[in-house]
Amino acid sequence: MAIPETSRSSKRRKKRKRDFYVGVGLIFLLLASIFIVVKWITPENLENKSVATEKKTPAKAPAKPAEQKTKTIVENEEIDNYLESIGFSGTALVYREGKIVLNKGYGLANREKDIANTPDTVYYIGSSQKALIATAILQLEERGKLQVSDPVSRYLPDFPNGNTITLKNLLNHTSGIVGHTEENAKISPADLVKDIEAQGIKRQPGKWDYQDSNYSVLGYIVEQLSGEKLINYLQNNIFKPAGMTHSGMYTTFDKEKEPSVGYSIKKDGTYKTPYLPDLSQLYGCGDIYMSATDMYLFDRALSDRKLINDTSFEKMFTAGSSSGYGMGFYADPGSYNSHGVLSGWNVSNSFSHSGKTCVVLLSNIQNNIKSFGKVNNHIYELLNH
Repeated sequence: MAIPETSRSSKRRKKRKRDFYVGVGLIFLLLASIFIVVKWITPENLENKSVATEKKTPAKAPAKPAEQKTKTIVENEEIDNYLESIGFSGTALVYREGKIVLNKGYGLANREKDIANTPDTVYYIGSSQKALIATAILQLEERGKLQVSDPVSRYLPDFPNGNTITLKNLLNHTSGIVGHTEENAKISPADLVKDIEAQGIKRQPGKWDYQDSNYSVLGYIVEQLSGEKLINYLQNNIFKPAGMTHSGMYTTFDKEKEPSVGYSIKKDGTYKTPYLPDLSQLYGCGDIYMSATDMYLFDRALSDRKLINDTSFEKMFTAGSSSGYGMGFYADPGSYNSHGVLSGWNVSNSFSHSGKTCVVLLSNIQNNIKSFGKVNNHIYELLNH
């Protein structure tokens, strides 16, 4: 039986109507999907996604930059020519009113290997180390750990004449002790101090008598009161605050990139490496090395009161006897200076009372120049022309 035409038309209209609504629904769903995607893909979300990706992927460690060598500076040719003319071998650094006018290596750091001295060469500084120990003692006084007027017996009960000898006597070299005789054998700081105690005294305190052992005792007291090894204390409280990066104890000297070899000149004009005792024997008074730049930075840090305050600074640079020696430095009329001599090395270090001038001379030939003090003074004269 045939389906009437009106019935077929009705079905087609219903189908078109259904298809229309289905199409509208699909379009609505498509538009909603587009809206959500556009809403999600914003700069902020892209940034967050990037951060999330970075978190998942471990970042590569940046390559360690190569250590830069210190630049050679020769802005004062008169001083440069003078040092060349006297056969200076070592590193010289001269600072004047806000800038370094000379920082140069002269001669050879190692004659056997033909290696030149440079601004980064390190040298043993001998007794100039005493200025570091004096600084440490004054820092501990500022922190309430001691008083320089204290008797030594307060810290070392068995010390000879310890009730009379004060820390200040040790600092000024007026203690009257006999002191330790160096040997070529390793010794601990405790055993070194025991030997100093066993040697006893030669006189009552008060008279100038330069003894390395005074500063060995002071170095040991720094260890006892700080609870740190002496070198660790110096690194944390002097080297780091001053920005010194090429300084350390004799045990790491050969690990430096540019260590010097110490020499002396024989009568026939040839060079030799002189006898050097085990440097544990010079604990606190000659077992430290540094570069000329580091010594300059130490001087500047003292002068700028980065290491000690005004009161301590005045104590350090007040003469304790007719010698002019204060605490680690001589207080001369125009400058504060320290000297250091170790078998094969010679040091002269000074800075003016105003802090505007600093002269550092570190040499790896012990005896080719008769008076480093005169050389230092002449450089001041050349600067003052």
